[in-house]
Parts: sequence; structure tokens; C-alpha cells
Amino acid sequence: MEPSMKGARASADADGLVAPPSMQSGWTATRLFDLLNDLGRLRVISVCGPSVFEAICQAGPYEIVGGSLNMITDAYHWHFALKRLGHLRSFDTTHARSGRRVLFFELREREDDAPFLRIYAYRGTNEDFDPAVLERFAEAHRELAAGVALDPWEAA
Repeated sequence: MEPSMKGARASADADGLVAPPSMQSGWTATRLFDLLNDLGRLRVISVCGPSVFEAICQAGPYEIVGGSLNMITDAYHWHFALKRLGHLRSFDTTHARSGRRVLFFELREREDDAPFLRIYAYRGTNEDFDPAVLERFAEAHRELAAGVALDPWEAA
């Protein structure tokens, strides 16, 4: 399967993974990663045990294969086990130290787990957010501010 481009829905892969026909929250990994492509540069903070990885990148094409979502960014490759993408929440808040407005998403395996991934809309020092980014984030934030369970992918 060729990587999916922004806005494209991934179809079943070789293992028969397909999106369930009836959605509970309407949010899937595909919908989230399509949105990330719309938000321009991202600051990604990944937590794995005592290790924290931070990078600024541009989301890119992705594919879903063997229960994983694989995305190519301009800085590195991302590999996500779909079964671990359980809970998504968005934040529009003020950063405590800098006093700057921050827009970001948190991913957790379950709602009560600590987040393992934070994805921020990026802007440089003394820059404002692009109006298109503000609009796209606000649309998603209306649905995600309280947090939602990401709809699972099921074996066909």
C-alpha cells in the first residue's frame, strides 16, 4: 500500500484492519493524523519511561500496516501501535513559564493513564499562530477539549 496523503482514508491493510462502520466519538487515528497535516509545523514531545524525546517537524504521508500507523515527517519516522492510541484530548491554554498561548493534543493509552505523547501546534518566538491553524485547531478543540476515546480499529 502506498502511504496515504493528507485527507485520504486508509483502506484495509494486508492484515484486514479496517475502521469500524459505526463510530462512537468519530475520532480515529486517521482523522487525527489528517488533522496534524493541516496544522503546519509541530512540536512533538514523546515520553517513554524516563526518556523524553522532543522534535519540531512537519507531518507527512502515512500508511496503516499490520496494526501500526507509520508516518514520515521531514525530521524522522513515526511508528504507532494503533491499539495504544486509546484516548485523545486537546488543550488551548497559557504556558506557565512563558505566558504564551499553547495549542496541543495529549495521547494516552487509557483516559486515566499519564500521556505518552503531546503534539503542539508550533510557532516561532514572537510569532503568532497562522489564522488557518487557529481555525482548524478550534474546530477540533470543540470536540476534544473534554477528551474522547479514539475509535478502535478492528480485524475484519
